[in-house]
Amino acid sequence: MRRLLLTFLTLGSVTGPIVTGLTLTGVAGAAPSTAPATVTVKSGDTLFLISRRSGVSVNRLRALNGLKGDIIRAGQVLRVTGSASVSAAPAGRHTVSRGDTLSLIARRYGVSVAALKAGNSLRSSVIRPGQVLKLPPQTAAPSRPATSEVRTVYRYVRMAVGDTPTRLAARYRLSVDHLRRLNGLNTARLIVPGQKLLVPARVPVPIPPRPVNSAVTFKRLTPLNIPVQVANVDLRHRNTLIAPVLASPSMAFGSGARVSQLARSSGARVVINGSYFHPQTYAPAGDIVMQGRMLTWGRIPMALAITPDNRATIRASTTPLLGRPLDTTWVGMETVIATGPRILSRGQLLTRYSAAFRDPALFGRAARSAVGLIGNRDLVLVSTQVKLTTTEMGRVMARLGVQDALLLDGGSSTGIAWNGRAVIESVRKVSYGIGVFTDYTGRRYAR
Repeated sequence: MRRLLLTFLTLGSVTGPIVTGLTLTGVAGAAPSTAPATVTVKSGDTLFLISRRSGVSVNRLRALNGLKGDIIRAGQVLRVTGSASVSAAPAGRHTVSRGDTLSLIARRYGVSVAALKAGNSLRSSVIRPGQVLKLPPQTAAPSRPATSEVRTVYRYVRMAVGDTPTRLAARYRLSVDHLRRLNGLNTARLIVPGQKLLVPARVPVPIPPRPVNSAVTFKRLTPLNIPVQVANVDLRHRNTLIAPVLASPSMAFGSGARVSQLARSSGARVVINGSYFHPQTYAPAGDIVMQGRMLTWGRIPMALAITPDNRATIRASTTPLLGRPLDTTWVGMETVIATGPRILSRGQLLTRYSAAFRDPALFGRAARSAVGLIGNRDLVLVSTQVKLTTTEMGRVMARLGVQDALLLDGGSSTGIAWNGRAVIESVRKVSYGIGVFTDYTGRRYAR
């Protein structure tokens, strides 16, 4: 199939370490950092600031510590891990200071005013400085199942003017030596403003639901009497990773490979051909994000985007060519593959496409590949050698239960491989493939 006549740019050399290797198992696995179970409140701290530092929501902090309000005091020890069903805290004493009221004391210790009065035989709310009050046990917050967890996600940040390695390391709770090792920098190399460096961040993410299927299944089906090869991916599995598979081990474009070659070199369970590319340079015509790094960008208006905790969506591209700075595009995403046109939206067949797709060859009959979502944790990859129009491929995806779908490149680029062997071989070399890795234990990244 002829390539789309799209304007595109290729990201040039980038500063900082580049992870190489197609299998992605070459990425050093980083065990999640051991989180402290408690934090001690410092002067000037608020629940919001502690939430930002610990990655635990304010509501969760209140529940873990039996707090009914937001008042905390310097020196107070707060729990940041564990179950919210906290047993009653032992009773203590509080010496009334000037300005104290029963209401302030009750909120500070997570008890009720009525309990304070009852425990101290008070007939009114009047108290005086120096008075010693017995503190009743804290009332435990009702136990609620956790809905989020904290994960260590790696991302690249740019050294700002005025930043120093010491300040940056402190900001992300690292030593300067650790920061240098993480970025493959020796002590003789200066870290300068504008440079991008890899840093870890502890971020709260939704706890994934239990898997409902195997991580990936591969079948030959015949929806609408059309034989297709279908890979269903259950993104609820933590060790499943969707990532571009490149022909070059240097995360650069300039050469191509057939789908069978990409499958053998990567070790991916499934590899399907990717989106459109320049026929001479093999540079993709749309946005590509891999391991949180933006490799290319272009004018293709829609993309498959996946977070490091495996929530997938099909959404509009936001490229710097449309007026946004490069560093602000695809924030929070680990993998992005811009492709199209969009052939399904919320289960509805689309027959009118973006003006970016102008090549008449795109709309004729050709072998087809497509990517779709049944839900944000259910990914579907489909290839067929049967020559279909874009509309017919949309109907096939809908019959498979897909709600949102994008075409991938087709014609002579169409190909899909399973367990290292091509089931449909691409006739020509392609710029890259989309790989499904099911035993990935390395770092997870975000833009």
